[in-house]
Amino acid sequence: MTEPIILDLDDLSTDIPALTGALALQMQEAVVMCMNSQEKSSGVSCDLRNLDEALGNLRILWKMSYSERIRRAFGDSRNAAERAGEAIAILTVLAFTDYTVIERARIGSGFDFWLSRTDDNEEYLFQHEMGLESKGLSHAKYPSQIVTAVRDGLAQIRKSKYAKLPALVVATEFSRPVIYMVQYEP
Repeated sequence: MTEPIILDLDDLSTDIPALTGALALQMQEAVVMCMNSQEKSSGVSCDLRNLDEALGNLRILWKMSYSERIRRAFGDSRNAAERAGEAIAILTVLAFTDYTVIERARIGSGFDFWLSRTDDNEEYLFQHEMGLESKGLSHAKYPSQIVTAVRDGLAQIRKSKYAKLPALVVATEFSRPVIYMVQYEP
């Protein structure tokens, strides 16, 4: 059996062009909030899937401790799930593609972030090569709810003015946990 891929929340604080230190910290707190509400601890195993099959096994790591202050800041895991979903989506993109997250997309664009290849050294020479739509679900009763979130993301992209560009939809469900990553091709 192959070793699981590690998604380390501390990697959000590395040189990701679309994240400031404060935003990376908020994303880490959101994941810790969601995982704590599901009684998960650092090192939790997580499946990566597309709509048809399992793609691999991951482990999600974090050093940050859960605190009452984090709980008060988010209220509950449903409030934290969107930001936590963005965090896991970014780490999944970095781990499984040759793209990096370069900019938050404008509201109404059809997705959350713009991606560019990591090997474009000329300050993201081919900017906005691909979109990233993230979905975060604190708890889905049925796997079909996760698939519905992915399909909603794909439909959202199809309706956007950027539908001629490829995109990724990454949906994270925190109670299992499981990540679905599906590529949209125009």
